[in-house]
Amino acid sequence: MQYDFMHVTPPMGPMEFLKTSPLADAGGWLDVDKHTLQHKKYPNVFGIGDCTNVPTSKTAAAVAGQSGVLRKNLLLHMKGQPLTQKYDGYTSCPLPVSYGKLLLAEFDFNGEPMETFPINQGKERSAFYLLKREVLPHMYWNYLLKYVHNKSTGAISLFACCM
Repeated sequence: MQYDFMHVTPPMGPMEFLKTSPLADAGGWLDVDKHTLQHKKYPNVFGIGDCTNVPTSKTAAAVAGQSGVLRKNLLLHMKGQPLTQKYDGYTSCPLPVSYGKLLLAEFDFNGEPMETFPINQGKERSAFYLLKREVLPHMYWNYLLKYVHNKSTGAISLFACCM
């Protein structure tokens, strides 16, 4: 097989403890409504990210898009109010296409573009490569996640700050 570029993704799947729990769907993923992120059978359970059956790419961008919806819907649920926030399926996949250049694919549940920048993101650009290499890691570690240390238990919790 000849190729100029190979993109390899390791096999992914749900964790064993989730696959065997009553919270899982037939595929072993946390069974949530794709818009409200509330469990389909247990209304006090919500989920975001890689453990869910939400039909998006399993990316930090998807989690960032889901986290605000989750926060607002959790607060509404705790007040006994209807869930009004809806996740639209936003996700982003930076795709390297050559050394120092990539495409920035952003889309919704239906594969429709949801581009952030006012330029053609379907064109390979060095600027997107620099964004992925220099800016996004800083945003992930310093803004998307906040570390909260509980001194009494020693536990460290991660909370999405964009909630």
